[in-house]
Amino acid sequence: MAFNILIGRNESDKKKFGEEGTILLGKSYVKMGREVSLSNPIYLDVIKAHVVFVVGKRGGGKSYSASVIAEGIVNLPDHIAKNISVILFDTMGVFWTMKYPNEKDADLLEQWGLKPKGLEKIQVFTPIGQFESAKDKGIPTDKSFAIQASELTGEDWRLAFELPGSHPVSILIEKTLGDFAEQKRDNYNLDDIIDACKADVSFTQEVRNEAVNRFKTAKRWGLFSDQGTKIDVLVKGGSVSVLDLSAYATSEGGWGVKALVVGLICKRVFIERMISRQLEEVEAIKTGYSYFKLEEETDNIERKPLVWFIADEAHELLPAEGKTAATDALVAILREGRQPGLSLLLITQQPGKIHSDVLTQSDIVLAHRITAKRDVDALNSMMQSYLGDTLTASLNILPSESGAAIILDDNSERLYPIRVRPKFSWHGGEAPTAIKYKKSDNLGI
Repeated sequence: MAFNILIGRNESDKKKFGEEGTILLGKSYVKMGREVSLSNPIYLDVIKAHVVFVVGKRGGGKSYSASVIAEGIVNLPDHIAKNISVILFDTMGVFWTMKYPNEKDADLLEQWGLKPKGLEKIQVFTPIGQFESAKDKGIPTDKSFAIQASELTGEDWRLAFELPGSHPVSILIEKTLGDFAEQKRDNYNLDDIIDACKADVSFTQEVRNEAVNRFKTAKRWGLFSDQGTKIDVLVKGGSVSVLDLSAYATSEGGWGVKALVVGLICKRVFIERMISRQLEEVEAIKTGYSYFKLEEETDNIERKPLVWFIADEAHELLPAEGKTAATDALVAILREGRQPGLSLLLITQQPGKIHSDVLTQSDIVLAHRITAKRDVDALNSMMQSYLGDTLTASLNILPSESGAAIILDDNSERLYPIRVRPKFSWHGGEAPTAIKYKKSDNLGI
């Protein structure tokens, strides 16, 4: 008799929660002679903080698997889903399709006991300067988002502009923001920074001109406003917020801009959750001391949802060498995200080029097929002493079908071959073909 496999949940939590707060990720493979078939359902814990590392070569199903997890979270029962929010950094503009049902795989979904449906609780956010253009082009987007220039540190600007710390423009930026701090100017915009750079005669005209030109370029990113978007708008319980950063896919220094957005959003949410966690602990202590405290009373207290961050092309945001504007915030979540309840799902086709903390801090690894030696070596470096073989040896015995992967669970110290379940929402990450897809109709004749 098949039993459910729980990933990401230790024995203590299994006794405490059972299977509540888990999502269907797929089914395990079982080998019988030469035949390989699907067996036990595999469920993933999503109510505790995790670092999930999803790897695989191009077209191997990485973004598909991440979408399955996002789908599962918002499809939880309402009393659980309301306590979890998903923020998805969409670097290629493919995840908005989750709004629509996966009709093309209706037959496959039926085999899994599922039906096509689009996500109702999903919002697509486009940078404020790109919002109207996206709407005019017919791209489904719901709201604009923006950040305030005054939120950025000198290092944020330096990394976004991809400048070394010793560059004269970097020094001018640090001095300008330092002057603002001394003047207690907490709320300033790009024009204020430009005016200050122009007026600072302690630097040469050439340096001032370069700084001004870089900030004028930043204005064209369409990312900044005097107000900025409040975190509460992005962090919604039981909902997926897709931040569409695809507008910067082909622009010069585009990854610097994307990393800037990821870093700032992650930093702000981290701070919000740290404060919220302290208040939750205070309430837990009060409840523990009050034998007559009603459960309904504590349920009515407004809490900030736990957050799952999902980021594609993670090696560009968190490289093995060097630093981006997202590095510090992402490393903080990797190392300290458990306490405030922040989960991080990182997707990459190049695990050999990602920050070493990802390799050491991930408690769940979902690996699709991968072949490059550098990436193979990186995966094998994640091997734990309780596993008797290499990850790549396990990958090599997988069937060559869509969704095949292995999942390493550091919580239960087990490795499972898995086929990820089909999505019930439309997947926009597939490569285009020269032949149009045709759906066959069963006319009942």
